[in-house]
Amino acid sequence: MGYQLESALWRGVFAVPGAVVDEHLKLCDETALKVLLLILRRGDEVTLEEISNFLGTDPQAVEQAISYWTKLGILMEPTPAPPQRPNTKAPPPIVDPAPTTQPTYMLPGKERRKLTTRQINEMSAGDDTIAFLLREAQMIIGKPLTPVATDTVAALYSYYGMNPEVLLMLLQYCVGQKRDNMRYIEKVAASWIEMGIDTHEKAEREILAVAERAGQEAAVRRVLGINDRALISSEREYIAAWSEQGIPSELIGLAYERTIEQKGKLSLPYINGILQNWRAKGISTPAGALQEMRAGKKNSAEAANPSSLDEMEQIYKYGDV
Repeated sequence: MGYQLESALWRGVFAVPGAVVDEHLKLCDETALKVLLLILRRGDEVTLEEISNFLGTDPQAVEQAISYWTKLGILMEPTPAPPQRPNTKAPPPIVDPAPTTQPTYMLPGKERRKLTTRQINEMSAGDDTIAFLLREAQMIIGKPLTPVATDTVAALYSYYGMNPEVLLMLLQYCVGQKRDNMRYIEKVAASWIEMGIDTHEKAEREILAVAERAGQEAAVRRVLGINDRALISSEREYIAAWSEQGIPSELIGLAYERTIEQKGKLSLPYINGILQNWRAKGISTPAGALQEMRAGKKNSAEAANPSSLDEMEQIYKYGDV
Protein backbone atom coordinates (compact mmCIF):
# COMPACT_ATOMS: atom_id res chain seq x y z
CA MET A 1 0.00 0.00 0.00
CA GLY A 2 2.95 2.33 0.55
CA TYR A 3 1.68 3.86 3.82
CA GLN A 4 4.27 4.73 6.43
CA LEU A 5 4.01 5.86 10.02
CA GLU A 6 4.60 9.56 10.63
CA SER A 7 8.27 9.73 11.65
CA ALA A 8 7.65 11.85 14.75
CA LEU A 9 5.49 9.08 16.22
CA TRP A 10 8.45 6.72 16.48
CA ARG A 11 9.46 8.55 19.67
CA GLY A 12 6.88 6.44 21.53
CA VAL A 13 6.91 3.09 19.74
CA PHE A 14 6.06 -0.15 21.54
CA ALA A 15 5.92 -3.74 20.35
CA VAL A 16 2.80 -5.82 19.65
CA PRO A 17 3.30 -9.62 19.41
CA GLY A 18 2.82 -10.82 15.87
CA ALA A 19 0.45 -13.56 17.05
CA VAL A 20 -2.04 -10.90 18.21
CA VAL A 21 -2.42 -9.66 14.63
CA ASP A 22 -1.90 -12.94 12.79
CA GLU A 23 -4.11 -15.19 14.91
CA HIS A 24 -6.40 -13.18 17.19
CA LEU A 25 -7.21 -9.81 15.58
CA LYS A 26 -10.21 -11.17 13.68
CA LEU A 27 -11.61 -12.92 16.77
CA CYS A 28 -11.15 -10.47 19.64
CA ASP A 29 -13.67 -7.73 20.40
CA GLU A 30 -12.95 -4.03 20.58
CA THR A 31 -12.66 -3.86 24.37
CA ALA A 32 -10.25 -6.80 24.52
CA LEU A 33 -8.02 -5.22 21.88
CA LYS A 34 -8.02 -1.83 23.64
CA VAL A 35 -7.16 -3.40 27.00
CA LEU A 36 -4.28 -5.40 25.52
CA LEU A 37 -2.83 -2.39 23.68
CA LEU A 38 -2.94 -0.31 26.86
CA ILE A 39 -1.19 -3.05 28.87
CA LEU A 40 1.48 -3.38 26.18
CA ARG A 41 1.96 0.39 26.19
CA ARG A 42 1.93 0.95 29.97
CA GLY A 43 3.55 -2.30 31.10
CA ASP A 44 2.57 -4.72 33.82
CA GLU A 45 2.44 -1.97 36.46
CA VAL A 46 -0.85 -0.56 35.17
CA THR A 47 -3.81 -1.44 37.39
CA LEU A 48 -7.29 -2.62 36.49
CA GLU A 49 -8.73 0.63 37.85
CA GLU A 50 -6.36 2.73 35.71
CA ILE A 51 -7.34 0.78 32.59
CA SER A 52 -11.02 1.19 33.39
CA ASN A 53 -10.69 4.94 33.95
CA PHE A 54 -8.55 5.50 30.84
CA LEU A 55 -10.90 3.57 28.52
CA GLY A 56 -14.12 4.62 30.25
CA THR A 57 -15.00 0.94 30.48
CA ASP A 58 -16.67 -1.05 33.25
CA PRO A 59 -14.02 -2.75 35.46
CA GLN A 60 -15.77 -6.09 35.00
CA ALA A 61 -15.36 -5.81 31.20
CA VAL A 62 -11.66 -5.00 31.67
CA GLU A 63 -11.26 -8.03 33.93
CA GLN A 64 -12.97 -10.23 31.34
CA ALA A 65 -10.65 -8.91 28.61
CA ILE A 66 -7.58 -9.66 30.73
CA SER A 67 -8.91 -13.16 31.42
CA TYR A 68 -9.49 -13.63 27.67
CA TRP A 69 -5.87 -12.84 26.77
CA THR A 70 -4.55 -14.87 29.71
CA LYS A 71 -6.37 -17.99 28.55
CA LEU A 72 -4.91 -17.54 25.06
CA GLY A 73 -1.40 -17.37 26.50
CA ILE A 74 -0.80 -13.77 25.41
CA LEU A 75 -0.77 -12.46 28.98
CA MET A 76 0.59 -14.30 32.03
CA GLU A 77 -0.70 -14.29 35.58
CA PRO A 78 1.40 -12.00 37.81
CA THR A 79 3.86 -13.82 40.03
CA PRO A 80 3.09 -13.17 43.72
CA ALA A 81 5.89 -11.48 45.61
CA PRO A 82 7.56 -13.68 48.27
CA PRO A 83 6.78 -12.77 51.88
CA GLN A 84 9.32 -10.45 53.42
CA ARG A 85 11.20 -11.63 56.45
CA PRO A 86 12.32 -9.28 59.19
CA ASN A 87 15.97 -8.38 58.89
CA THR A 88 17.64 -9.52 62.09
CA LYS A 89 21.20 -9.12 60.90
CA ALA A 90 23.18 -5.93 61.09
CA PRO A 91 23.90 -4.44 57.68
CA PRO A 92 27.40 -5.16 56.36
CA PRO A 93 29.92 -2.32 56.56
CA ILE A 94 30.24 -0.17 53.48
CA VAL A 95 33.49 -0.94 51.71
CA ASP A 96 34.87 1.00 48.78
CA PRO A 97 35.00 -1.21 45.69
CA ALA A 98 38.42 -2.45 44.72
CA PRO A 99 39.96 -0.60 41.78
CA THR A 100 39.68 -2.40 38.49
CA THR A 101 41.64 -2.21 35.30
CA GLN A 102 38.80 -3.54 33.16
CA PRO A 103 37.30 -1.18 30.56
CA THR A 104 33.99 0.48 31.43
CA TYR A 105 32.33 -0.92 28.29
CA MET A 106 32.03 -4.15 26.40
CA LEU A 107 32.56 -4.42 22.70
CA PRO A 108 29.47 -4.92 20.53
CA GLY A 109 28.88 -8.53 19.64
CA LYS A 110 29.72 -9.78 23.14
CA GLU A 111 27.04 -11.48 25.20
CA ARG A 112 24.55 -9.07 26.72
CA ARG A 113 20.89 -9.14 27.62
CA LYS A 114 18.73 -7.79 24.82
CA LEU A 115 16.77 -4.66 25.63
CA THR A 116 13.01 -5.12 25.75
CA THR A 117 10.63 -2.67 24.10
CA ARG A 118 9.51 -1.55 27.53
CA GLN A 119 13.09 -0.87 28.60
CA ILE A 120 13.77 1.11 25.43
CA ASN A 121 10.58 3.14 25.93
CA GLU A 122 11.56 3.90 29.52
CA MET A 123 15.07 4.87 28.42
CA SER A 124 13.61 7.11 25.70
CA ALA A 125 11.39 8.83 28.25
CA GLY A 126 14.45 9.73 30.30
CA ASP A 127 16.78 10.51 27.39
CA ASP A 128 15.51 12.25 24.26
CA THR A 129 18.68 11.22 22.42
CA ILE A 130 17.50 7.61 22.18
CA ALA A 131 14.20 8.60 20.54
CA PHE A 132 16.13 10.91 18.21
CA LEU A 133 18.56 8.14 17.24
CA LEU A 134 15.75 5.67 16.55
CA ARG A 135 13.95 8.22 14.39
CA GLU A 136 17.11 9.10 12.44
CA ALA A 137 18.10 5.44 12.10
CA GLN A 138 14.77 4.65 10.50
CA MET A 139 15.25 7.47 7.99
CA ILE A 140 18.79 6.31 7.17
CA ILE A 141 17.80 2.66 6.75
CA GLY A 142 14.71 3.67 4.81
CA LYS A 143 12.19 1.38 6.49
CA PRO A 144 10.60 0.79 9.91
CA LEU A 145 13.07 -0.57 12.42
CA THR A 146 12.77 -4.20 13.41
CA PRO A 147 12.98 -5.09 17.12
CA VAL A 148 16.56 -6.25 16.50
CA ALA A 149 17.46 -2.94 14.85
CA THR A 150 15.80 -0.95 17.64
CA ASP A 151 17.73 -2.93 20.26
CA THR A 152 21.02 -2.53 18.37
CA VAL A 153 20.73 1.24 17.94
CA ALA A 154 19.65 1.80 21.55
CA ALA A 155 22.41 -0.49 22.88
CA LEU A 156 25.20 1.07 20.81
CA TYR A 157 24.38 4.42 22.40
CA SER A 158 23.31 3.52 25.94
CA TYR A 159 25.24 0.30 26.59
CA TYR A 160 28.43 0.77 24.58
CA GLY A 161 28.58 4.55 24.89
CA MET A 162 28.93 5.48 21.22
CA ASN A 163 28.80 9.18 20.38
CA PRO A 164 25.35 9.79 18.77
CA GLU A 165 26.90 11.63 15.83
CA VAL A 166 29.41 8.82 15.28
CA LEU A 167 26.63 6.25 15.56
CA LEU A 168 24.60 7.95 12.82
CA MET A 169 27.72 8.19 10.62
CA LEU A 170 28.27 4.47 11.21
CA LEU A 171 24.72 3.70 10.04
CA GLN A 172 25.07 5.94 6.97
CA TYR A 173 28.37 4.28 6.08
CA CYS A 174 27.03 0.73 6.42
CA VAL A 175 23.84 1.49 4.49
CA GLY A 176 25.96 3.17 1.80
CA GLN A 177 27.87 -0.10 1.52
CA LYS A 178 24.53 -1.94 1.03
CA ARG A 179 25.12 -3.62 4.41
CA ASP A 180 22.25 -2.72 6.74
CA ASN A 181 22.41 -6.07 8.55
CA MET A 182 22.56 -5.40 12.29
CA ARG A 183 25.22 -8.05 12.88
CA TYR A 184 27.49 -6.34 10.35
CA ILE A 185 26.75 -2.92 11.88
CA GLU A 186 27.70 -4.21 15.34
CA LYS A 187 30.91 -5.69 13.90
CA VAL A 188 31.93 -2.35 12.39
CA ALA A 189 30.93 -0.58 15.61
CA ALA A 190 33.22 -2.90 17.60
CA SER A 191 36.08 -2.09 15.24
CA TRP A 192 35.49 1.65 15.61
CA ILE A 193 35.32 1.43 19.40
CA GLU A 194 38.59 -0.54 19.51
CA MET A 195 40.24 2.10 17.32
CA GLY A 196 38.99 4.89 19.58
CA ILE A 197 36.77 6.48 16.93
CA ASP A 198 34.58 8.71 19.09
CA THR A 199 34.30 11.99 17.16
CA HIS A 200 32.93 13.13 13.81
CA GLU A 201 36.44 13.92 12.57
CA LYS A 202 37.84 10.49 13.47
CA ALA A 203 34.89 8.73 11.87
CA GLU A 204 35.26 10.81 8.72
CA ARG A 205 38.98 9.98 8.49
CA GLU A 206 38.27 6.27 8.90
CA ILE A 207 35.56 6.29 6.22
CA LEU A 208 37.88 8.11 3.80
CA ALA A 209 40.71 5.69 4.62
CA VAL A 210 38.46 2.69 3.97
CA ALA A 211 37.35 4.18 0.65
CA GLU A 212 40.98 4.80 -0.32
CA ARG A 213 41.97 1.24 0.59
CA ALA A 214 39.03 -0.10 -1.41
CA GLY A 215 40.08 1.98 -4.44
CA GLN A 216 43.67 0.77 -4.20
CA GLU A 217 42.51 -2.80 -3.80
CA ALA A 218 40.31 -2.50 -6.89
CA ALA A 219 43.21 -1.09 -8.93
CA VAL A 220 45.50 -3.97 -7.89
CA ARG A 221 42.78 -6.52 -8.64
CA ARG A 222 42.58 -5.12 -12.19
CA VAL A 223 46.31 -5.33 -12.88
CA LEU A 224 46.42 -8.86 -11.44
CA GLY A 225 43.40 -9.93 -13.45
CA ILE A 226 41.40 -10.98 -10.36
CA ASN A 227 37.93 -10.01 -11.47
CA ASP A 228 35.80 -13.13 -11.08
CA ARG A 229 36.24 -14.00 -7.42
CA ALA A 230 36.71 -12.52 -3.97
CA LEU A 231 40.19 -12.05 -2.55
CA ILE A 232 41.42 -14.51 0.04
CA SER A 233 42.85 -13.23 3.32
CA SER A 234 46.52 -13.64 2.33
CA GLU A 235 45.94 -11.69 -0.88
CA ARG A 236 44.30 -8.88 1.09
CA GLU A 237 47.29 -8.81 3.43
CA TYR A 238 49.76 -8.48 0.56
CA ILE A 239 47.73 -5.72 -1.11
CA ALA A 240 47.31 -3.85 2.20
CA ALA A 241 51.08 -4.04 2.79
CA TRP A 242 51.82 -2.71 -0.71
CA SER A 243 49.35 0.10 -0.14
CA GLU A 244 51.02 1.04 3.16
CA GLN A 245 54.40 1.06 1.39
CA GLY A 246 53.02 3.41 -1.28
CA ILE A 247 53.70 1.02 -4.18
CA PRO A 248 51.67 2.14 -7.22
CA SER A 249 49.45 -0.36 -9.00
CA GLU A 250 51.40 0.15 -12.26
CA LEU A 251 54.56 -1.09 -10.57
CA ILE A 252 52.65 -4.09 -9.19
CA GLY A 253 51.47 -4.75 -12.74
CA LEU A 254 55.07 -4.93 -14.01
CA ALA A 255 56.00 -7.30 -11.18
CA TYR A 256 52.97 -9.40 -12.14
CA GLU A 257 54.09 -9.52 -15.79
CA ARG A 258 57.56 -10.61 -14.74
CA THR A 259 56.07 -13.27 -12.44
CA ILE A 260 53.95 -14.72 -15.26
CA GLU A 261 57.01 -14.83 -17.55
CA GLN A 262 59.15 -16.63 -14.98
CA LYS A 263 56.60 -18.71 -13.04
CA GLY A 264 53.81 -19.13 -15.57
CA LYS A 265 51.13 -18.40 -12.99
CA LEU A 266 49.95 -15.81 -10.47
CA SER A 267 51.99 -15.91 -7.27
CA LEU A 268 51.65 -13.04 -4.84
CA PRO A 269 54.65 -14.13 -2.73
CA TYR A 270 56.79 -14.05 -5.90
CA ILE A 271 55.35 -10.64 -6.89
CA ASN A 272 56.08 -9.41 -3.38
CA GLY A 273 59.68 -10.65 -3.68
CA ILE A 274 60.15 -8.64 -6.90
CA LEU A 275 58.58 -5.54 -5.37
CA GLN A 276 60.69 -5.74 -2.21
CA ASN A 277 63.83 -6.23 -4.30
CA TRP A 278 63.00 -3.11 -6.30
CA ARG A 279 62.19 -1.24 -3.08
CA ALA A 280 65.58 -2.19 -1.62
CA LYS A 281 67.23 -0.79 -4.75
CA GLY A 282 65.26 2.47 -4.44
CA ILE A 283 63.06 1.69 -7.45
CA SER A 284 59.60 3.12 -6.85
CA THR A 285 58.29 3.91 -10.35
CA PRO A 286 57.40 1.83 -13.41
CA ALA A 287 60.04 3.69 -15.43
CA GLY A 288 62.71 2.76 -12.90
CA ALA A 289 61.59 -0.86 -12.92
CA LEU A 290 61.75 -1.02 -16.72
CA GLN A 291 65.25 0.46 -16.66
CA GLU A 292 66.38 -2.11 -14.08
CA MET A 293 64.87 -4.94 -16.08
CA ARG A 294 66.59 -3.75 -19.24
CA ALA A 295 69.96 -3.38 -17.49
CA GLY A 296 69.81 -6.71 -15.66
CA LYS A 297 70.70 -10.13 -16.93
CA LYS A 298 68.24 -11.49 -19.45
CA ASN A 299 66.91 -14.98 -18.91
CA SER A 300 66.61 -17.50 -21.67
CA ALA A 301 63.14 -16.34 -22.66
CA GLU A 302 64.30 -12.75 -23.01
CA ALA A 303 67.30 -13.89 -25.03
CA ALA A 304 65.01 -15.77 -27.41
CA ASN A 305 62.73 -12.77 -27.71
CA PRO A 306 64.75 -9.61 -27.08
CA SER A 307 61.78 -7.39 -27.95
CA SER A 308 59.78 -8.50 -24.87
CA LEU A 309 60.99 -5.61 -22.76
CA ASP A 310 60.35 -3.19 -25.60
CA GLU A 311 56.77 -4.45 -25.81
CA MET A 312 56.30 -4.03 -22.05
CA GLU A 313 57.65 -0.51 -22.26
CA GLN A 314 55.28 0.32 -25.13
CA ILE A 315 52.31 -1.03 -23.15
CA TYR A 316 53.34 1.05 -20.14
CA LYS A 317 53.73 4.22 -22.21
CA TYR A 318 50.90 3.93 -24.69
CA GLY A 319 48.59 1.18 -23.48
CA ASP A 320 47.77 -2.18 -25.01
CA VAL A 321 47.13 -1.28 -28.64
